[in-house]
Amino acid sequence: MHKSLLFLFLFLASLSLSAQDIISATEQDRTLRSVLNIVLPIPAKYDVDNYKVTYTTVDALGQPDTASGLISIPVNNELVFPLAVYNHGTVGERENVPSNPVVGERLLVHALATSGYIALAPDYIGLGESDGIHPYVHAASEASAGRDLIVAAKKWLEAQGIPFNDQLFLTGYSQGGHATQALHRDIETNPGDDGLVVTSATHLSGPYSISEVMAGTLFAEDLATLPGYIAYTYISYNSVYSIYDSLGQVFVPPYLAPIDSFAREQLSLAVFNARLDTLLRQNNAVLADILQDSVRAVLAAGDPDEPIVMALKDNDTYDWAPVAPTLIYYCTEDEQVPFRNAIIADSVMRANGSTSVVLETGGARTHGGCVIPAATRTISFWQQYQNVFPVSLGDPVRRPDISLAPNPVRAGALLQLNGLPVSNQPYVWYDPAGRTVARGQTTANGQLRVPDQLRRGLYLLRFGLEDGTTAVRKVIIE
Repeated sequence: MHKSLLFLFLFLASLSLSAQDIISATEQDRTLRSVLNIVLPIPAKYDVDNYKVTYTTVDALGQPDTASGLISIPVNNELVFPLAVYNHGTVGERENVPSNPVVGERLLVHALATSGYIALAPDYIGLGESDGIHPYVHAASEASAGRDLIVAAKKWLEAQGIPFNDQLFLTGYSQGGHATQALHRDIETNPGDDGLVVTSATHLSGPYSISEVMAGTLFAEDLATLPGYIAYTYISYNSVYSIYDSLGQVFVPPYLAPIDSFAREQLSLAVFNARLDTLLRQNNAVLADILQDSVRAVLAAGDPDEPIVMALKDNDTYDWAPVAPTLIYYCTEDEQVPFRNAIIADSVMRANGSTSVVLETGGARTHGGCVIPAATRTISFWQQYQNVFPVSLGDPVRRPDISLAPNPVRAGALLQLNGLPVSNQPYVWYDPAGRTVARGQTTANGQLRVPDQLRRGLYLLRFGLEDGTTAVRKVIIE
């Protein structure tokens, strides 16, 4: 959709559309559990229903835009699942995204869904159904595309009568690792009225250190990453920050011709990488030789006041302290994203005070060889936090031996259910009109946290018991 038409569309739709809404949802073929059990390295638990969606968001300049993505839902009407976001890796063609049924990386979204998550996968700005240049590894637009999809999907799921709980998991590989770190940071450091809280995240083999590690590959004696990725980054940042007037001000012949063709979408990323690699080897050149001398000198000096250096630093994603349990995963033979990205991210996050970060290696594997171990480790890492519970809690019974304390209680406080068995039990909060306002699961010792959003007044709390029945108690929120 052209930007002028988009503005008109958003203006006319302003009475019914907020900043984050699903515009369209197209049902795609169901992915069968029997097939997933063959193609995935993990046991598949559920069939998966798939929807290609378009939704309202903003572009890299903060202007209204539309983007596309995938929603994959486990097929089981009796269970309430958490949400999980999968951010995809680098693609060079706008149709090579998760919402396209023939794309292989889509299987990673299905792996999450069949493991018991409602999986959301943004295509990103400038890819899929979004027009314009894709702002490659641009942290702010990666975060907004993901966050807006979460908010829009939650409203759509509610409208469809598809239950979900308040848990939110984040993951992504390669560029998706960068996007996940950006999204995770945005949710935790910029809380908004959307109420999003990250339950757990895994950052997988991502280029988190754009200004140091990735920029440093320019001056490596060998090709420490694919040359097309570096050129792609400079094309992207110039489209966002308007640093140069033309590609010719940045790149030199003979590299300028294929770079210009790629920027015009006349070359695939694979062909583009191959041509640059061939030219560099033929000229016995290092990656920095694709740049004009003036640009190379600025990058080598690292002057923080230079616009290009400022743009690179603006897209580093690791200088913060995660609160949610976070796995940073890498492999030591990664030829595309140097694993020092993960080492730096872990060390800085810990220095910033985070106690929730876990750094793990998948061993001596290449970038492609690291994908499956990273994905399977994500699912196993999340199992300790995942909360799946029944939609129905069974018939209510009298259990006078079970008491609540304190009651009245404040929103956000801990509530103790005395007399419950030592196990996790599902619960549902109802307002005075009988509407469901929150769901969750008690801790093993019978505690639950009263939802922050509950206002003062009388509520009903219904919670499961060990025999499949439920008990109901009145709770006063003060």
